[in-house]
Amino acid sequence: MLTPSGEPQRAGRALMESSNPAGRANPAGRDTDLYAAVQDIRAGYWMQMRQVLARTGNWQQWTSRTQVLGVVAAQANVVELWLKEEPESLAARVMYARVATERVLQAHRRDWARDYRRAGDLEKLVARARDACHRAGEGNPDDAVPWICRLALAETDATGRYPEHYVAPPPHEYLLPGGPWGLLGEVHRRDPFNREAWHRMSQALQARPGPAGRQAVATDFARWTVSFAPSDSPLLLLPLYARVQEHRERRDNGAEGMLNLLWTREDTTRAVTQAFEGWFQKCDPVTSSQMDLNYLAYALARGGFAHWATEVFDAIGDFATPAPWQYDARHPKDQWRKAFEEDRDACLRSHPRQTGEHP
Repeated sequence: MLTPSGEPQRAGRALMESSNPAGRANPAGRDTDLYAAVQDIRAGYWMQMRQVLARTGNWQQWTSRTQVLGVVAAQANVVELWLKEEPESLAARVMYARVATERVLQAHRRDWARDYRRAGDLEKLVARARDACHRAGEGNPDDAVPWICRLALAETDATGRYPEHYVAPPPHEYLLPGGPWGLLGEVHRRDPFNREAWHRMSQALQARPGPAGRQAVATDFARWTVSFAPSDSPLLLLPLYARVQEHRERRDNGAEGMLNLLWTREDTTRAVTQAFEGWFQKCDPVTSSQMDLNYLAYALARGGFAHWATEVFDAIGDFATPAPWQYDARHPKDQWRKAFEEDRDACLRSHPRQTGEHP
């Protein structure tokens, strides 16, 4: 399924950037192969998706590409058409697991479980997704993506219907609640410190936080993860995701006057520094998560690290993502691009590039 090659092509990046208008996010980021597949899916075709997955060369890229394609393809039936044409295709099975899982997540966010007219439909979607995950996992036992999909489904299990979603935390980790720890272990065995899996785990734990509350669970899980994650791992950004969530909750509760203090606390400053020095200075922005880059830029700008923020804004280029900018109190949610541009421009004014310096 995976081939030795697969680094995103850099040719044609300028064309892709020019087709990314202000105010609209490009889910493919700088991955031009993925961008072509996304456009093909939106036109109702699946061949580009098949080809880009065949050229994918490592598990990290396989995970991120199937995730993006799954979100886009969940709005259509292109994966079903592909699977009908090639029922033995392992890639098609994985993509169907992605699509089926994404449809459950979208229904969950729309509160179908609380609507008696849609609750039965949600149960059918869950059953379909779980079956798709099992079939994809049987086809390639080494692939972590089917297990990541099962981990994602745990977020939607509010009633505790499936025992795999409620397992005791690791020994002596008293601050962490029960959750889908066995599923995380299955992913970790196949692809250690898989970025998406640990984010999915955080979301699953927050869905049933217990008396501690969502924010405390997110913070404790992030600190625990960072304590043993590789020194250059994108998981070093988990505390920043937790901090943005705290920022969002404070804003929603009317505590906007205290938001700036949140980003200058010692624990936040330490997390931001570790993320920048440990991850960003060693990563390749071309193949890194665009959302991670945006979260880091947001935290750096908020925390007064304008010089570092300028470097990250350069790495982002025109590929801003709605989150975390849409949580900013300065503008309505749908004007998130203004928040991004204001912070970027302020940092550039404070620390302009030197002559001859390029992003």
